[in-house]
Amino acid sequence: MKKIIVSVVACSSLVLGASNEELSYEIELLKQEMKQMKQEQSQTNDSILEEVVNMSGSSASKYESFSSLGEGASKVYHTNNSVSIGGYGEYKFKKYDDYKNSTSSTYNDNKNKGEFNIVRFVPYIGFKFNDWIVMNTEIEFEDGGARSDGTKNYKYAIVEFSYLDFLISESFAIRVGHILTPFGLVNLNHEPTSYLTSDRPAVETYIIPSTWHTNGILSHGKIDEFEYYAGFITSPDSDAFGDAEGRFIQQGRLGAKQYTDSYSFVARGTYNFGDGLNMGASFMYGQSEGSDSKVDVTMTMAEVHATYKNHGFDIQALATFGKLGGDVSNLPTATDVNIADSVNGQYLTVGYDILSMLEMSHKGYLVAEIERLDMDANSQTTYVDNNRFFEYTVGFAYFPDSKIALKADYKLRDYGSNAKFSDENSFTLSAGFIF
Repeated sequence: MKKIIVSVVACSSLVLGASNEELSYEIELLKQEMKQMKQEQSQTNDSILEEVVNMSGSSASKYESFSSLGEGASKVYHTNNSVSIGGYGEYKFKKYDDYKNSTSSTYNDNKNKGEFNIVRFVPYIGFKFNDWIVMNTEIEFEDGGARSDGTKNYKYAIVEFSYLDFLISESFAIRVGHILTPFGLVNLNHEPTSYLTSDRPAVETYIIPSTWHTNGILSHGKIDEFEYYAGFITSPDSDAFGDAEGRFIQQGRLGAKQYTDSYSFVARGTYNFGDGLNMGASFMYGQSEGSDSKVDVTMTMAEVHATYKNHGFDIQALATFGKLGGDVSNLPTATDVNIADSVNGQYLTVGYDILSMLEMSHKGYLVAEIERLDMDANSQTTYVDNNRFFEYTVGFAYFPDSKIALKADYKLRDYGSNAKFSDENSFTLSAGFIF
């Protein structure tokens, strides 16, 4: 009997010993599996985070102009990611000494009052399909949003450009869709960090539409230090030429659902001479038929420009002219202002970075700008002599970061003695940024 008991105890000890060893082994396996699961989860989290960063376009992007576009608008061309998100914004306070020359009841009801405005918020959305096909889109929210009514809240949202760019080589690419017209300086690069005054130059608003966006197809590229554009765009609607403030063809810009058989040829070239000096020119010729009046006119525009950025200086200069031919006298006209068949204008902006003398990383420019506009350059015309004027601007532009511009300036608009408009002075504060 004792032998049986001893045998059972011995067998039980062996079984328990074996079970403990197996249990320890299984526990160790479980620990390893849990450790591996944690590592895999961490890798998954890192992958998700990387994908989010990639979608934001914030990784591997640099702020550098491509084909004369703004730095923000060029972001998709410099990213290694598929999706690129950028943009710019601009806030402004403006105070006129007396009143703004305008038929708008908004201004006439608020003489001597300061105006605060979210001038623009503009997101860029880009997508890189592969290493040679790019989609780039700009959506602009102006004056605070989308239009809410037709009276005092002049605000809107618009697709300012949306195109496909086929980058066949550095020297030759094809851009097709709703595009920025390659003409002048500001039109391709209108981000608030690209010019030193609070307002865009009047020459590149009243004569050269800014921003001039339309439908078309362009070839573009860079050959050594020469950069070019050439192609065809849909012509602006001549029925809308001229407005109460005397703009040339700006109101004729068209985009969505454009019905036309009128087209224009446009070309632009710029050469980099080195040491911060660039010089170039643009040319446009085309025909425009009024959408309702069916009045046919021809349009010829040209400009020459130069920029210099070196030794603390930031200088921009441009001269342009525009001429209409054909049945100009039968174009619809705006109140008190008839469009002339010839216009011309020039401007010079000079900024000097006074902080460069202190060897600071920030930039602070003393700014002076002079503009001359002749919106009725044909001396034989019978049109009202309303829009010959000079503009003088002095101010300061501070860049705490290369992507932020804080500006303050004072502007005098000096009309001719025969003009119906009064001289007007204005003080402006603005804050702009790109991202």
